[in-house]
Amino acid sequence: MRHARLAVLLPIAALLAVAVPATAAQADTAATAQDTTTYTCYPATPAAFNVSSSDVVNKQVTKTLADGTPIPGGFAAQSDPPYYPTMTSGLQVDSFTNETTGKTIVRNVSGPNWFTYDTTPQVAGALATGTYVTTGTNSQLFGPMSEAALHAAGISEPALVFTTGILVMRFAIDASGPYVTSFSLHGTQQNGCALLSGKS
Repeated sequence: MRHARLAVLLPIAALLAVAVPATAAQADTAATAQDTTTYTCYPATPAAFNVSSSDVVNKQVTKTLADGTPIPGGFAAQSDPPYYPTMTSGLQVDSFTNETTGKTIVRNVSGPNWFTYDTTPQVAGALATGTYVTTGTNSQLFGPMSEAALHAAGISEPALVFTTGILVMRFAIDASGPYVTSFSLHGTQQNGCALLSGKS
């Protein structure tokens, strides 16, 4: 979860691909640190390769939202201290590189995006659960935990996907970190792994 994204990733942001969600003490600050993450496309196959993502331009700012603030998709901001709802907006351009071939693509992945939390975790053993919403253009990187949880829910997504439109993902946070549990897109998507491998 980078720039308040699940790194997920879901970090988030990269979550979310998907960064660990901001706490109240981290709110209202500009995201300035260079962020590099690595994920595997086509894991456990002969076509596997690592893909790394780095900031090219990061002018995003994350702000804490008051409980009850409307969020796109019909959601409302909720807290589950120490997790607080956030909105992240501003220009974000990232590069994505196939570490085997060196092929790189650059995308505007500015969103914006929102995190909101369930007042009580909805997954047994989770520290927190919630909903991630993004609109506009974005990217999502899915690590092994997210891929396994999505597969268990009957959802197949590549390790890297580019989306346009409104994307809603449910997520959980446990002692190992955050991971995505559902994926619902009203818009279009591109398979980033296929783009980087030259298959599309």
